[in-house]
Amino acid sequence: MSHPTTPPPPADSSLPASAAKLPVRDAIIFSTGGGLQQFANTAPQYLANPIFNLALGLNPVFIGVVLAIARLWDAVSDPLVGNWSDNFRSRWGRRRPFMVAGAILTGASFAAMWWLPRDAGQTFYFGYFLFTILAFFTGTTLFTVPWNALGISLATSYSERTRLFAYAGITHKIVGFGTGWLYPLCQIAVFQDVIEGVRVVGCVCGTLITIVCLIPALTLKEAPQTAVAAAQRPEPFLRAMKVVLSNRVLLVFSAACLVTMMSLYTVSSLGLYINIYHIFQGDKVAAATMMGIWGTTFNLIAMFSIPGVMWLANRIGKHRAIMVALGMVCVSALLKFLLYTPALPYLQLATALLQAPGLAAYLVLVNSMTADIVDYDESLNGRRREALISAANGWITKMGVSLSFILAGVVLNTTGFDAALGDNQPPGTVFWMRIFFCAIPALGTGTALLLLRGYPLTRERVTEIQAKLTQALR
Repeated sequence: MSHPTTPPPPADSSLPASAAKLPVRDAIIFSTGGGLQQFANTAPQYLANPIFNLALGLNPVFIGVVLAIARLWDAVSDPLVGNWSDNFRSRWGRRRPFMVAGAILTGASFAAMWWLPRDAGQTFYFGYFLFTILAFFTGTTLFTVPWNALGISLATSYSERTRLFAYAGITHKIVGFGTGWLYPLCQIAVFQDVIEGVRVVGCVCGTLITIVCLIPALTLKEAPQTAVAAAQRPEPFLRAMKVVLSNRVLLVFSAACLVTMMSLYTVSSLGLYINIYHIFQGDKVAAATMMGIWGTTFNLIAMFSIPGVMWLANRIGKHRAIMVALGMVCVSALLKFLLYTPALPYLQLATALLQAPGLAAYLVLVNSMTADIVDYDESLNGRRREALISAANGWITKMGVSLSFILAGVVLNTTGFDAALGDNQPPGTVFWMRIFFCAIPALGTGTALLLLRGYPLTRERVTEIQAKLTQALR
């Protein structure tokens, strides 16, 4: 079936078409929030195993359980905050109060997370890590869910959404430069040991988080509500979730996001272990330095790939572009078995040539495509649910991610790894680490490609939906 190809009107039907172009200043201010998404997704996980397992001796399964519970809470709280924000009314708007509270809580809890005593015992470390990380993800939810909804309301056209979230993607990758070096920074000679190092690093990062996140929270004005959003009455959470989860397009899209992120998170910590015990033969400092170099290389390539992502999405559409992105990630996962070799330690950096642009495109396009799904949901149900739709996708994905943290510990134990044995790991341990490191993300991204084959929200379809929404209000 053919669809109209006229230029898309703005999704916010209360605004004229000329308002669809978001000023660069606002896009840059909004983008600072993308850094928190990157930091929350990587920093606790990057530091958890090196600090709690290698430095303090906490069982990796216990670490996985804490990370899983935290992500499970993150998943559950997302739609709750999303529905609350969509229905919230105050003199400061629907989004700003949540973002301010989230910025303060996130920074304070991350600093507290790493203020650890020495020789306190596994029970204490388990409980302390669980309490502080739950506070941390409560803060990130309070900030990122309204922040995403704010972006959806600010960018009102099919292509403009990709442009806005591309700005956020660049900030996302800039922060990625820093998170890859957190563990090496904890080991510099000025510190007594890694425990003192992580205390200082945690406090500095926590302070920066709060300052940076307050910038969009306090300076960015919310777009005027659409006529539909302004007129709608508060909707009970369970009723809203029932309607949202009946949206088949959202469910299939979220399932693809789930298997992708779940597969990547399940093996993400194995990169450090493979570098320590396979590439550098037990040298933790060299391995940590390589992880920092890899992260810097990855984020540098990803950041410079983002303009190409915008070009590709405008050229072939978001659906085809995300299929290309997932294919690149799948191939890069398979190549890791060959490119992670002690003969040429730096050869592993070549995997970033495919994985970095692929994941950069995935990040930008998921947020942009979620905004299109908001329009689609409004066309079906007559309500505007920016925060809840965004949060529902996050909820489904994070449920899988929470399970992946438990699986990560199980996978590590399945390989036979025992931190107490140091360099004398059982035969075959490193081989199975390498197998899981490659096979699991290849399988996950391959499954996502199959799920997204029939994704229906093309440029033409979104244009048609937006035209009908505009016409219905005349």
